[in-house]
Amino acid sequence: MIKPASTPTLTPADIARVALKRLGEMGLPPTPENYSRFYNAITTIKSASEQSEEELKGAYRVLFRVNDVLDSVHDLTHAVLAELSRSSEEMGTSLEALQATDDRQVVSGLLQHIIDSTGQVYSSVAASQRDLNQLKESMLAVQADLAINRKTLEQDPLTGALNRQGFEHVLLREVKRAQRHGGKLTTAVIDLDHFRDINDRYGRQVGDRILTHFSSVAKAVLRDSDTLVRYGGEEFLLLLPETDLHGAGFLLDRLRHVNLKTPFFQQQQRIEVRFSAGLAQWRPDENGHAMVLRADEALNQAKHSGRDTVIHARLC
Repeated sequence: MIKPASTPTLTPADIARVALKRLGEMGLPPTPENYSRFYNAITTIKSASEQSEEELKGAYRVLFRVNDVLDSVHDLTHAVLAELSRSSEEMGTSLEALQATDDRQVVSGLLQHIIDSTGQVYSSVAASQRDLNQLKESMLAVQADLAINRKTLEQDPLTGALNRQGFEHVLLREVKRAQRHGGKLTTAVIDLDHFRDINDRYGRQVGDRILTHFSSVAKAVLRDSDTLVRYGGEEFLLLLPETDLHGAGFLLDRLRHVNLKTPFFQQQQRIEVRFSAGLAQWRPDENGHAMVLRADEALNQAKHSGRDTVIHARLC
């Protein structure tokens, strides 16, 4: 991990200044919502101190591309408005002159001038339309880059599961969906039993491979709509939409069964890893974080009950 001082080219304060500048240029009020929306879209939530050097380079490259595109849009709209203003003044003067004369030759000349001015406006707008189409393509490319950067920054590099940052977005989305449709939502917090002993005995590299192995087993059991999160060291979290406590308990039983049937081997030595878990079902009177907190408390009960067990938090 790198420290902010090692990336002097652009700091979070620099990004903040750019965000405020762009809000002003786009005519948006600098409300906390507008500011955070722009800032987060560029930095993909992470602060500089939490990002790897490669992640920072990718985020900053996208930031500079967004700046370039916005600068181009600003210059283009300024040029179009200037051309329209100039042409409007010229046509206004010509129309006033038309009203003040009956000379056919003068009228003909003024009409021709108006036609020429209209043609210039049309040509300017047509050219601007082409430029805007090119800028649109650039923005679509930036949008794709932002999506890729966001996916990378929200993914645990070891296991491929979501990290806590990515989990925040999914949790908010699923709680809102459950609120709108009156659906069920359950979470499970899982802790691999005695994992510290495994690290001490076999080394951290083997421990990391075991985490990756467990993650693969969990992904094989989960549905496409379920979410696997690397919640911390040896802790994982499952977010299960349209699932109640009974269904979540069934899924964890299946995960335990599949996990025991597909053990991890180190140099032909079987290393069996079991887990404890806490389950909590979302209640309409709470937010997603309260649900996770109840599941975490249930996990603590499971760990103090001898481990290799699942405790259900009470729904009410």
